[in-house]
Amino acid sequence: MTFLWFVIWLIANSVGEQEPLLFAPVNAWAAFLILAIALDLSAAHARGSAKKKT
Repeated sequence: MTFLWFVIWLIANSVGEQEPLLFAPVNAWAAFLILAIALDLSAAHARGSAKKKT
């Protein structure tokens, strides 16, 4: 998910207007990066707990 975000951001940054990642205040690109990292971590956590139950 994080790699997919990076590819989309790279294409958008190359084609469109260059926009830096701002974390204070958080802009849309940084917010989606945080979301992608959270989804990656939660998926890894869910896979790990599913293996322990069986």
